[in-house]
Amino acid sequence: MKDYILYRKITRIIMQLSEELQIPPKRALLLFYGTTTAAQLQDPKYGLQLMSDTYIVNDIKAELAE
Repeated sequence: MKDYILYRKITRIIMQLSEELQIPPKRALLLFYGTTTAAQLQDPKYGLQLMSDTYIVNDIKAELAE
């Protein structure tokens, strides 16, 4: 996946996370980059780039709940 497409996807995920958790985007950004899901999203072998934004946000929320 091209870097700029992945960065746009990450931006959408962070904004959706911000809305769903009702937190500022900056806080959502920090939460996002502190998760394993964020690291896996950067690595094509996990295939997360192909998943929907909502699927990834749900993974992040599940990870944060642990």
